[in-house]
Amino acid sequence: MKHSSSICTVLAVLLLNALTLRAQTIVPVTTFGSNPGALNMYKYVPAGITGAAPLVIAMHGCTETAAQFAAQTGWNKLADLHKFYVIYPEQVSANNSGLCFNWFDTTDVNRGVGEALSIKQMVDYMKTNYTIDPSAIYATGISAGAGMTSVMMAAYPDIIHAGAIMSGLPYKASTSIFTASTAMNPGITMTPAQWGALVRAQNPGYSNPYPHLAIFHGTLDPTVNINNATELIKQWTNLDHGDQTVDSVNNSFQGNTNIQLNIYNDSSSNPIVYFYKITGMGHAIAVDTGACPRQGGATGTYAVKEVNFHSTYWAADFFNLISTFPYTITGPINVTIGATNQIYSVPATAGSTYSWSVPPGCTIVSGQGSHSITVNFSTRGGLVQVTETVTGGCELDAAKLLVSVGIAAVIDVLKEATGSISYNAGNNSLSLININPAQVKSIRVLNMLGQVVSESGAIQSNLYVLPSRLINGIYLITLTTEDKQFVQKIAIR
Repeated sequence: MKHSSSICTVLAVLLLNALTLRAQTIVPVTTFGSNPGALNMYKYVPAGITGAAPLVIAMHGCTETAAQFAAQTGWNKLADLHKFYVIYPEQVSANNSGLCFNWFDTTDVNRGVGEALSIKQMVDYMKTNYTIDPSAIYATGISAGAGMTSVMMAAYPDIIHAGAIMSGLPYKASTSIFTASTAMNPGITMTPAQWGALVRAQNPGYSNPYPHLAIFHGTLDPTVNINNATELIKQWTNLDHGDQTVDSVNNSFQGNTNIQLNIYNDSSSNPIVYFYKITGMGHAIAVDTGACPRQGGATGTYAVKEVNFHSTYWAADFFNLISTFPYTITGPINVTIGATNQIYSVPATAGSTYSWSVPPGCTIVSGQGSHSITVNFSTRGGLVQVTETVTGGCELDAAKLLVSVGIAAVIDVLKEATGSISYNAGNNSLSLININPAQVKSIRVLNMLGQVVSESGAIQSNLYVLPSRLINGIYLITLTTEDKQFVQKIAIR
């Protein structure tokens, strides 16, 4: 990597923005199935996609068009940078005079009918005409589009992997236009079990995990009361075997005191619901307009400026779509317990500052703010991570490196032990062979640079479905029990 790599990265982003503003027009698709909901469909297909790629379903709010929503959210810019597809369902006035998706109408929100089926057929069209990663299909929306995001997650949990609901409300908070306004404000209160039952009724035989959820909601929303965020948390923690107790709180996310991130885990300590509470924001999404990699969108109908917080970016990050590392961190990936003076570095760029984080219990002895740090380790491994801010204030995407501490004495190679792990390309999963899942405390997939590709806590079955599809290459699988860490290498061709 050359010395000026970071400057080149930013210049490339700026050039990409300039060249693609005209090209980021969404394209109508006129035939995509029987379309029982009579919706319009638009697609965005970035140049340069190779192999299977993720798909995002992005749904507008009332009075909006798909084109307005695309421009305000900035999804197309992220699709260009990180290579995924976007489709934009669009409501028509014949269905709803306010151009709202009918999230409250039972003829549109159940599996296999109406607008929900039309959107599912749009996904089918993309699968037929492009190479879509079936394990990486996501839904998001604002207002009525957020209501429809709940619908797609509930009606098609076998298709939608995760959702990002912005100023939205739970699935079937209303089943009639006469109760819709009450559901929006002040909101409907139910128990977690009652909310969960409404979703489970859509797919009675469904036994796989339900989609994970990110919620973005303003504290001063006069249209969809923030009480709905609490009810969403109840619904989706219930579905994914969690409770309603916050497991992690960040009161100043990305240094912005207006943004509080609350994370809720399942019974195995895996995060399942993220709640970004945005102080002072009304009925809108937050965008951080600008040309930097973490910026985008435009202010408009439902989009307001928020410093250092672009909700579309963080939704994409929640969907595991932000996969482009600006460079590789150099440094050891296996160290002994209590190792001292371990050096980690990235290419240096004049004028840049670097913000590093290290695993719990570790200490940055020197170098914070520079391109190279010296670290003293304790007993725990984890991510060494750095975010670079270049001259002009652009913050690049983070580079990450997984470091294991003290595993050398307890590593057993799986092929020499009693168990093994196999990769199943068909359903993008890892099978545990002759390994008791009850004894598994965590499982990780790493590429050969030591970067984490996938990570999970305790495994509840012999099958671990990966959150995103693995591309061809060599990977290390690390499986941790109470007292050992097993390692196996796999090759995907």
